[in-house]
Amino acid sequence: MMRKILFGIAAGLVLASAGVRADDNDAADVKVAADKAKVEADIKTVNADKSVVKAAHEQVVDDRQQLAKDRAAHDKAAVEADKAKLAADRTALKSDFAQEQADKKQRREDRHELSKDRRADRREDLRERREHHQR
Repeated sequence: MMRKILFGIAAGLVLASAGVRADDNDAADVKVAADKAKVEADIKTVNADKSVVKAAHEQVVDDRQQLAKDRAAHDKAAVEADKAKLAADRTALKSDFAQEQADKKQRREDRHELSKDRRADRREDLRERREHHQR
């Protein structure tokens, strides 16, 4: 799963770098394009994490239902097995949720960086236009 995500990120960066226009090849434009690709990759990563967390949550719900059925049937061995499985699945859910939160934080930081770089690029373009008109 992570290999696919990392491959998607790498492919996105390659495509974004190839998409930079030939006439706008200054450093600021390249940085903005790279930041945009990072944000798009982060969005895909967060969406993948959301589906993983949703599946883990559904598994925990299923485990709880099975535990309730085994308790109602007074099957002590099955109850103990269900408790162990529920504990393992809850741990997996917590780690998946923590990963999702970390990826959301990274997405936020990358969006902030993109905005900052876009502002710098606009300032640079404005400065170049002013210099061009003054000549």
